[in-house]
Amino acid sequence: MSFVEIVIIGAIAMVLLGAMVVGLVIWQQKLVIQHKLTIQNKDLQLQRERLIAVLQGQEQERKRIAEDLHDEVGAQLSVLKLNLGGLQPLLKTGNGEAERLKETKDFTDTIIQQLRFISQSLHPQALENLGLSHALDSFCNLMNKNKQVQITFKTNDNGQAQAIDKDKALNIYRVVQELINNILKHAQATTVTITYQHTPNQLILTVADDGNGALVNSLQQSRKKTGSLGLKNIESRLNIINGNINFTPGTPKGTLATITVDI
Repeated sequence: MSFVEIVIIGAIAMVLLGAMVVGLVIWQQKLVIQHKLTIQNKDLQLQRERLIAVLQGQEQERKRIAEDLHDEVGAQLSVLKLNLGGLQPLLKTGNGEAERLKETKDFTDTIIQQLRFISQSLHPQALENLGLSHALDSFCNLMNKNKQVQITFKTNDNGQAQAIDKDKALNIYRVVQELINNILKHAQATTVTITYQHTPNQLILTVADDGNGALVNSLQQSRKKTGSLGLKNIESRLNIINGNINFTPGTPKGTLATITVDI
């Protein structure tokens, strides 16, 4: 074997050895990256599970408080209203007692209505009994009684609502509730239209207001504030159920929020 052949063979061997080293380094880097991704995925999953646990705990506490308000305080106020009504025929003095009693009875009735509103906001009973579409319709009717804004609910259900997982339905309900609360606080809107549409695979909800268009900026600002909910709360709930939300300028004014969730 000549000296040239030996050099060529040695060079080839060095190249192969170098290629093997490079390949080994790349393989090790891939293993490191995969390990880091696995750890990140586990951390994200752990954060997701913690968030779900926190939200479930909040919902259980809301449900307990709502039931206590309805069953205990609401029942006692109803008895008080009946007792006040029973006293009216006994007042015949003509010194204004009957009028004051009527005012007290009306005030008690107002408290009962407000209590029902708080109880419904804390835990939407219609969601468990009738489903998401009916619960949102009931929520709109309840909000309209406050006369702060006129909310219209539209749906393509035609009486046959698509069955949606209860956890997904509750999170969607809370997202819409949070959006309406932010519209009332920031948008200066007079009307809101909620449109509920579904296909066999997807739910699409739009919330359109005729306000000042400041909703998106206010939600984004709340995201930056420590301890503030707003958009963070909305996005956290949607992340749990693999949904998303998109904001666009309304026509001719206001803001259009579009929520899509796979069902």
